[in-house]
Amino acid sequence: MKKIFVTILAVVAFASCTSPYYPEYRPVVALGAETSNLVVENTEDVCRLAVISNIEYEATIISGSEWLSFVDTEGVVRPGKGNEALHFKHKQNNNDKRVARLVLSSHSRRDTIKIKQKGRFEDFIAIHDDDKELFGLENGTRMEIPWEGGEFSFRLRTSCMDHELSAWSSDKTIVNGFKFENGVCSFFVAANDELQPRIVTFRISYVDGWDDVRTLELSIRQLYNPELANDDDND
Repeated sequence: MKKIFVTILAVVAFASCTSPYYPEYRPVVALGAETSNLVVENTEDVCRLAVISNIEYEATIISGSEWLSFVDTEGVVRPGKGNEALHFKHKQNNNDKRVARLVLSSHSRRDTIKIKQKGRFEDFIAIHDDDKELFGLENGTRMEIPWEGGEFSFRLRTSCMDHELSAWSSDKTIVNGFKFENGVCSFFVAANDELQPRIVTFRISYVDGWDDVRTLELSIRQLYNPELANDDDND
């Protein structure tokens, strides 16, 4: 019995080494950075990014090289190996915030890191102070609309150009036709043929210098036609 038992173990051991369910051991490849979003000030300075790696790799600045560069390497590509820190020089930024992209790549890994530089001014979007009464102090960012509908407009307070703004409506059959001109947002509201008031949400948004979407969310509350209610009572 002992011989049979030993033989079976040997066969199992051999099968376990050659079976596709037990592949050969391969070391885990590690390549990445301490953060995927490194934020730096708008002044001229040097910044540091820690890289975690157990292989050789390349660091490539794929965008933003006009203001960001390696401290110890000419050009936009720097070879690397193992755990280390990459150092960059960034120029002063007197405009809106901006972003550069760095790619860490090896034969089997590729990671993208954003290096975000603050701007001299903060971008913003809000309802213009002089026009807030259109929405009503009690309703905040909700605009009261008569049942007849029509074209409406209000002024925005924003650091964006008109062409940088876009609009989205939760119901385009009711609120649509958005236009932006000289900081004024205009849109069309269809007449309300329902027997109750209705609320539609819409958003005004833009993509900032860090590729993040900034949004101002608003809504309308449209009254209903009281004559419809009277007709319903008469019926």
